[in-house]
Amino acid sequence: MKNVRLFLIIQSILCVLLALVMIAVVIGIYREGAALRADDPLAAIFTREIAAEAFSTIAPLLFAAVGLAAVGLILGVRDENSLKPAAGGKVENRAPGGKTVRTVLLVAAVVLIVAGAFNGSARDVFGKAVKICTECVGLG
Repeated sequence: MKNVRLFLIIQSILCVLLALVMIAVVIGIYREGAALRADDPLAAIFTREIAAEAFSTIAPLLFAAVGLAAVGLILGVRDENSLKPAAGGKVENRAPGGKTVRTVLLVAAVVLIVAGAFNGSARDVFGKAVKICTECVGLG
């Protein structure tokens, strides 16, 4: 029981750390790109090469998190206290702070979507979607 709990705590800490590091990398890419775009408005902020270079530094952390999750899945590790049947036999999520975590993740997602829309990514995505749709219909 204590080993399972320790495993789940380590896995949770690793996932939170990975998320924080990824957010920092994305913000770094954006800041560098915004500085480049100030000098040259047509400069590419998000290219595969820039993303690959930035995320290659966190690859070991990503592989560790995925590997730990795979080990937990293979071994069938789960928190027995997280799901308990209620009086009517219905299973309820009793994990403390579940709503807070969901709310924080939802707010973070909305903030990143809005930031992407403000830096011009929405226009790029819309342009690509139009090209794909017109090619599919046979107009392009």
